[in-house]
Amino acid sequence: MLFAQSPNLAGVWELNLAKEAPGPQLPESMRVRIDREGAGFGITVRARVRGQNDQMSFRYIPGEETRNEMRGAPMASRAEWQGETLVVRSTATVGARELRTTDRFTVSQDGNTLTFSQRHQFGTEPETEEVHTMDRRPLSSWEPDDAPKPAEEVYKNIQIMKGVPAPRLMSVMANLNRWLGVECSHCHVDGALDKDDKPAKQTTRKMFQMVRTIATEYFPERNPVTCWTCHRGAPKPQSLPPQ
Repeated sequence: MLFAQSPNLAGVWELNLAKEAPGPQLPESMRVRIDREGAGFGITVRARVRGQNDQMSFRYIPGEETRNEMRGAPMASRAEWQGETLVVRSTATVGARELRTTDRFTVSQDGNTLTFSQRHQFGTEPETEEVHTMDRRPLSSWEPDDAPKPAEEVYKNIQIMKGVPAPRLMSVMANLNRWLGVECSHCHVDGALDKDDKPAKQTTRKMFQMVRTIATEYFPERNPVTCWTCHRGAPKPQSLPPQ
């Protein structure tokens, strides 16, 4: 009954750039599709930021905790209604730090405008907030998902991960955060992820080649060996168990 009486968020929504405040994080475009799925919602976000296309999908059930992923990082979310606003609080684990977000979805009384706001805080960094105004669009305007492109067609300077579907790449990077107990900056230059300035990036490429060789030569039917096999959440491999 609560779901039936809740505001109608379902539909396709497009960012109204004319109502956006200019800033370095302003998307060039953004579209959101919200579907009712039983007692919950499926939400897909498509955005273009600094020339890169990005798509993320989540599922929320008001009053329950759900498990999602944020660019490959595991995320726990809890949704609830506050009046006529759907509020979703989430925590994603990225390396050794947590990304905490609070999303709010509010539809106008005429049903044609969606206000989407997000507060987010990464680790101990200052909390920031973004507020977006979105206009309702016909459901038919939502294009079907394209077949995923290989990583080298989406990202720069891909050497080891050629042929890997681009969406899969972020999951691999998130696994590396957990397996080695490091953050992205351990291998990458902030704001220039394609650069090879840090030795750890070259070492990681060699390690991927080593793991592939082990899998091909010794485990052709399955691959039980990963970075976790030796690293166990530490930057340096653990050759012997703790004394």
